[in-house]
Amino acid sequence: MQHDQSSFVRFITIIGGCLLATLIHDVRLKADDQPVAIATALSGHVHPSICRTKDGTLIVVYKGANVLMRSRSADGGMTWEKPEVIVTSAKRPDVIREVKVFEVYPGTADVLPDDRVLVTWNYIADDKAKDGYYERALLYTISTDQGRTWSDQALIGPVDGKHLGAVRHNVLPWSDGRWLLPLRAGPPRLFDPKTGEVTVFPLTGADNKQHSFQQIVRTPKGTLLAMGPVMLRSSDQGRSWTTVETFRAVPDIDTAEGRYLTVLADGRLLVTWGVGTANKGLRFNFSADDGLTWNNGNTALLLPETNVAARYYSARTVQIDDQHVGTVFVHGGVHFLKVNLDRIAK
Repeated sequence: MQHDQSSFVRFITIIGGCLLATLIHDVRLKADDQPVAIATALSGHVHPSICRTKDGTLIVVYKGANVLMRSRSADGGMTWEKPEVIVTSAKRPDVIREVKVFEVYPGTADVLPDDRVLVTWNYIADDKAKDGYYERALLYTISTDQGRTWSDQALIGPVDGKHLGAVRHNVLPWSDGRWLLPLRAGPPRLFDPKTGEVTVFPLTGADNKQHSFQQIVRTPKGTLLAMGPVMLRSSDQGRSWTTVETFRAVPDIDTAEGRYLTVLADGRLLVTWGVGTANKGLRFNFSADDGLTWNNGNTALLLPETNVAARYYSARTVQIDDQHVGTVFVHGGVHFLKVNLDRIAK
């Protein structure tokens, strides 16, 4: 682990302030709950993602200097390897012409049922000033060795001559080997990595309104939850959806994009969120009944004096073991916070 001493001192100061703060839920951080710096001095579309492989390896992926970076932890997030470039993310896709202005834009990191690690991102080619040309190719790469090495990049789409754009939140593996992709614009899409086929996955509530930025998860009972500006719930594999009226998700300028759902091993559901680009702290809320009701009156707030960049992808939470979750977030750089579940979901 490459320790950043100045960041560590700043976080110690923050922790001291937290103990004196009045919290929504009486959360007290212990010594082993101090944030750990994974990468510092970052700016732009950092958007970190986190996933956990079957052997317990934690993998964080984020944007560096127009390339995706990854760091790994083998001890539950206590220490992290020095970040390394995901080399396959640095290449321009053959289907996109070379332009002067381009961007590698991060998507998400997920673990597939066979323990492979899937990372998605966009290669954005911007030549609008010349002829209105703007392409946002959706790409992916896979690791079969817990994030050590990566396959060649591959393309998802395009559909009807148009690239699919950004993937939001997690990619959900489907029962037949396809992947359900929550997109920035338009309905989610099912993608077959064997055939390359892309199909629409309709996802609307009673009002027939198609929301963007929906994160879709499956609970241990097989229930599907789709979280956007509202929470939708399906018990029939997405054929019909009802609105979860008790879910606390007031749309703001980010249309609730800063929220992230985590399915816990015991069936409970955790939502981690913040608001906007100058959010103060990490908030946690949970459901103990398969997403029907949420513990809105007892929401936990951690690091209340810390400016957490909550828009789009930060913060994200993954379960580490039976007693702990870990949240990755942006605060000048990429940081990781290990949290005891008893203090945020009881």
